[in-house]
Amino acid sequence: MTAEGLTGRLLRVDLSTGKIAVEAIPEDVARSFLGGRGLGAYYFDREIKPGIDPLGLQNKLIFSCGPLLGTMVPGGNKVCVTFKSPLTGTYSYSLCGGHWGPELKTAGYDALVVEGVSKYPVYLFIDDESVSICPADHIWGQLIPETDSALRGEIGDPFVKVACIGPAGERLNRMACITADCYREFGRGGAGAVMGAKKLKALVIRGSRGVIVKEPGKIASISEKMVKDLKRHVTVQARHSYGTPEMVEEINYLGFWSTRNFSTGQFNDAGKLSGKAMKKEIVQGDSSCFSCPVACGKRSAINSASYGRVELEGPEFETIGLLGANCGVSQWEYIVQAAKICDSYGMDTMSSGAVVAMIMEAFEKGRISEEQLDGLRPRFGDGSVMVELLQRIGDRKGIGDLLAEGLQASAGQLGISDLAMHVKGLPLATYDPRGCKGMALTYGTSPKGAHHMVSPTMGLELAGNRFSVEGKGLLVRKTQQHMALVDSLSLCSSMRFVLNLEGQLQILEAATGLVLSEEEALRIGDRIINLERMCNVRMGFDRRHDVLPRRFLEEPLPEGLSGGQVVEMDDLLNDYYSVMGWDERGIPTPEKLKTLDLAT
Repeated sequence: MTAEGLTGRLLRVDLSTGKIAVEAIPEDVARSFLGGRGLGAYYFDREIKPGIDPLGLQNKLIFSCGPLLGTMVPGGNKVCVTFKSPLTGTYSYSLCGGHWGPELKTAGYDALVVEGVSKYPVYLFIDDESVSICPADHIWGQLIPETDSALRGEIGDPFVKVACIGPAGERLNRMACITADCYREFGRGGAGAVMGAKKLKALVIRGSRGVIVKEPGKIASISEKMVKDLKRHVTVQARHSYGTPEMVEEINYLGFWSTRNFSTGQFNDAGKLSGKAMKKEIVQGDSSCFSCPVACGKRSAINSASYGRVELEGPEFETIGLLGANCGVSQWEYIVQAAKICDSYGMDTMSSGAVVAMIMEAFEKGRISEEQLDGLRPRFGDGSVMVELLQRIGDRKGIGDLLAEGLQASAGQLGISDLAMHVKGLPLATYDPRGCKGMALTYGTSPKGAHHMVSPTMGLELAGNRFSVEGKGLLVRKTQQHMALVDSLSLCSSMRFVLNLEGQLQILEAATGLVLSEEEALRIGDRIINLERMCNVRMGFDRRHDVLPRRFLEEPLPEGLSGGQVVEMDDLLNDYYSVMGWDERGIPTPEKLKTLDLAT
């Protein structure tokens, strides 16, 4: 298997000693975890001890590729980074599309492990077999676009692929991203802060080897059919036309769109933020990840009276949800500028928007004062104050210094923890769990906190009873299994519109020669989920941490939507733990682990 689809090579870089080595990835590991997210979980379990400081010497950044990354398969562009999160203290991983991941694969590596801490700022340059640790003092402090441009110029190749951090990562902002291609992020959990703590400014790659697959003809045939199917698919057509904001109107109409710090599920000005409105008012063109015909990225620009000309890619649906509706802001001028600050400094737009929404609600309710906020008076709908708060968070200036510690920590310091909408320290995505109970369970049981793509049940639930508790444990488990496989293959999740599990396994066989039944594949998905859970169990996490904020447990959605009541979290967890083979504390039983060939 390692001769085709996967290289079987891991590049290890120790920033403390300067040692660079290439290691073999055991073939049985590749068969048991496939690659990508699964491979990251395997190395995290082996190498990252439970009690370490996420911003300390012993944390690592484990970048891992799957067998479809860098191939011609549509959507084969997702690379995974695994690390202990400085925001949540949990096992965490983040996926990034674009072109950086495929370049790592074509440089000849299935994984890159960065460990240790440099004494001074550096960047890593991977040029196939040639790997160098280079001084980065001259670019330390620069914003993301300037860093990207400077490194391309320094190397003398406009086509190298750059993943870097901005000032947020350097200043150990716990919401900091690692940004690739200027606008594609390893977004959630604070990977950028881990990189900043290591004094690592950037990872620059030039690969020339290509990716060898077992049956190129079959890969080409399947890929050609996928492209045709994608172009015919109604949802894909909408996503191509409007990007991910094509979801705005439906989610808002159904009453579970994050609005004013999740105090309600519908935003009256949602029409102003729809994909159609965005295309009409600010979109200039399309942008696509490696090997993807969907081109859901949108290049946008606006001429603002307050901020001048602002250009960026996006904003995406989640960004519009958390910086727009959740802050009560509906003017593109402010949302685009807010997203631009986050992109330039290297901050997660979702977590940053959640922090601002919390502060807005706290101020409106008299829970924090103007003096505590350096003279700012943040209220829902005030886009200019939202922008100013984000600027101060990026600069760690005044109240921004505290808010850069993240939602959970800053809420605790300010005495407003009841207004912090998070699970395990990670803010919720833009779907209100009272209007979609499977998402409530997804948020609660995600290993990295309230992240939606661990098990995106929204579409499946809309076809059934999204308000019911019944059957949600099985639904979430199946969706988690499928997503673990998609993430380990290095496929973009949008490919699921036209490629079911059977199709994914056909492509895996064509790429690697590995033949798996659907049952065997789902067992691999289960193995990954349970290993991730055990990583968190060893760090002290259990049922006590699989809970939602009190708002969702005690306050019904005010619209009075039929079934949009509070979340019955205990019932959901009991059902899910039973389906998973976990005990009442949410810990996988020894028997369960044995069936998955996982050591206890």
